[in-house]
Amino acid sequence: MRRFIPALPVAVALTGALAVPATAAAAADPRPITSPYVQAAADVSASGALRRAKNIDWVRHINTGRYCVNVSEEVNLAFSVVSVELPNSNRRSFSTTPNGVCGPDSVTVYTYDLRGNYADNPFTVVVF
Repeated sequence: MRRFIPALPVAVALTGALAVPATAAAAADPRPITSPYVQAAADVSASGALRRAKNIDWVRHINTGRYCVNVSEEVNLAFSVVSVELPNSNRRSFSTTPNGVCGPDSVTVYTYDLRGNYADNPFTVVVF
């Protein structure tokens, strides 16, 4: 007769050990932006990581040079002005607010090189 009981704690311990790196790799919360004159703001890396934020829920890098920036429900994008800047860059950007690409509570950001090709770039978004 075989005994399988000792194998169960080993399997549970191994599963727990494998799960730890996944949680350790999770990104830390972004640093807050405390500007009282904007409704929402984000400082985003070229890979789509949210570095600093105010009233921003998440950022998703959907393809080369294309990003979705989800704005908190506290901000009504229909009555807002959105500005996107590419700091320290000679490249261009464009943004649209609610559309089918990113959804109703998001700003869609497109970043380009000087030839008009999509290119990943760090950027800032400000919602006034």
